[in-house]
Amino acid sequence: MGPEEILLLLREGLEPWPEILRRLRISRSELLGALRALQEEGFPVVVEEGGAGLLPGSPAPQFLLPRLKGKFGRPYRYLGRVTSTQDVLAEWREAPEGALVVAECQTRGRGRLGRPWESPPGNLYFSVLLEEADPLLPLRAGLALIEAVGFGLLEWPNDLLSPDGRKMGGILVERSGSRVLLGVGINVARAPIPASAAISEFKSCSRVQLLADFLWSLENWLSRENEEVLSHWKSQNVTLGREVVVRVGKHVIFGKAVDLGPQGELILHTENGIAFVRAGDVGFP
Repeated sequence: MGPEEILLLLREGLEPWPEILRRLRISRSELLGALRALQEEGFPVVVEEGGAGLLPGSPAPQFLLPRLKGKFGRPYRYLGRVTSTQDVLAEWREAPEGALVVAECQTRGRGRLGRPWESPPGNLYFSVLLEEADPLLPLRAGLALIEAVGFGLLEWPNDLLSPDGRKMGGILVERSGSRVLLGVGINVARAPIPASAAISEFKSCSRVQLLADFLWSLENWLSRENEEVLSHWKSQNVTLGREVVVRVGKHVIFGKAVDLGPQGELILHTENGIAFVRAGDVGFP
């Protein structure tokens, strides 16, 4: 029995050694070797004198699959340390819509515009495959994210902020041929940089339940009419109504964010008139 097979049989918390060995029907040395290999790969395996198991809330298949309510999340690849979940999903050529990749650690996680995304253990990093491009996808995914988390604010176009304005999560939409890769990073247990926040600062949170809730919410928001998406996003955002600085490549636009266009573009009132921004980095002066 290899480490990957043993991973799928581990339980949450500490299971006493005699019970694990009896249930798995392997030797203690074989089990310890497999557990060490899993730890080296980045999986949240706990090994103590009294027993072993997975940290509570771990998004292992045996805990996630029973929680899924829709089609998203199947098939599922649960990995330890990877370059990025977007890379893994892009290489998964036969994956159908709704296929899910989750990793415990990313060595080259990225956000929009190729910026590095710090990916320490204890958070959620995952990618979902979608078949159709949708200009409102970042907004739909943002609404699914805030619904799953249960609190926060949305910043155009794709960030989840804590109630005090620090970044808790982000969304990345990329194309791979005709397919759409939706990447999500959520700070659940740890804030990777001082200016960011973690959900754990505000409430207790099970990663596996949060993931299941997001996937179900995403399916629902993907089926909503555009007008409903835009209306709900506007009601939960921190961008509209404020003076902003938008960086689009080498260009900088100053103005007041007044509305969203029908394709999710940000509408600015500037000294030179109305500007429509489809992509860019928003800051506040």
